[in-house]
Amino acid sequence: MYPLRFLRIEAAKPWAGTRLRRLFPAQAADVPQGTGEWIEVCDFPGQSSVVANGEWRGQSLHDLVRTHRKQLLGELAAESPDDFPLCVKFLDTAQPLSIQDHPSDVRESANKRLIQRGKSECWLVLDAAPGAVIYQGLRAGVTPAQFGEALTNGDPPALLNARAIKPGDFLYNPAGMVHAIGADVALLEIQQNCAITYRLWDFPRPGHAEKREMHVQQGLAAARFDLPQPKILPTHGNDVLLAPDGPFGVRSLRVTSAAREDKSWPGFTLHTCLQRECEITGRARDNLQPTILKPGETVLWPAEFTEFELYPRDDCWLIVSWARE
Repeated sequence: MYPLRFLRIEAAKPWAGTRLRRLFPAQAADVPQGTGEWIEVCDFPGQSSVVANGEWRGQSLHDLVRTHRKQLLGELAAESPDDFPLCVKFLDTAQPLSIQDHPSDVRESANKRLIQRGKSECWLVLDAAPGAVIYQGLRAGVTPAQFGEALTNGDPPALLNARAIKPGDFLYNPAGMVHAIGADVALLEIQQNCAITYRLWDFPRPGHAEKREMHVQQGLAAARFDLPQPKILPTHGNDVLLAPDGPFGVRSLRVTSAAREDKSWPGFTLHTCLQRECEITGRARDNLQPTILKPGETVLWPAEFTEFELYPRDDCWLIVSWARE
């Protein structure tokens, strides 16, 4: 077992911005113009990350989940569906995304075993223009019927909560929450490994005459209008648990000196570096594996790695994420 890195998947988007290029110039050199998503890790149908290093170089994450399931997922292997549980990506918007939502988990009725992942997700704001917003849920007093009518004949963004955001903010978005990411932001997104998005309404896009497919019926059926609005959490502390429950966990670590971290969750560990560099040595019993993580890079540690020694270059900002199912 060793720390796995993956070839980045670049997705062209009509709303793509340029903020990630300024944040991660070393990574941007290889990213085409018009890229709105930099996918670090995913296992979507027909689009699975490919290992970039070591013995398994050239193999897809999907294949590794089948052939080395226990080694990668640990205790999660017995109950988890046949895919990798999480997706990690960077988003970069010059224009707002569509108003959309995502499906919830599908579970067996008898024992509640997860058989198909929904898409709960979270966003960590890396950069944002003054006045930038993320829309989440309906404004107070707006009914689902009024919102449904506005999708056809009105102004649906005016019926949503426009939440002002700034760099360092963390927002959790449970499956079924109607939402839209606004313009002029750069985000780290961590989500359940689900590629299903129901577009309810698209913002006008100058220069893009072709309209994208909408999924209003499916999206309204998946919408959970009773969800409470999650809090916007700050990330300025040295060690902040950002997602204490739900299908995945997220921690923000500001590492200023050498430190040791013991894993307290089952399964794999993902480290994503956001600022400066950090040398990380993972321990799996007598197997010590070092790697250097630079800004904009993500590494996957298989489940047997239970201890991590962190050696930052100056003050480093790491995001740690893991699955709970």
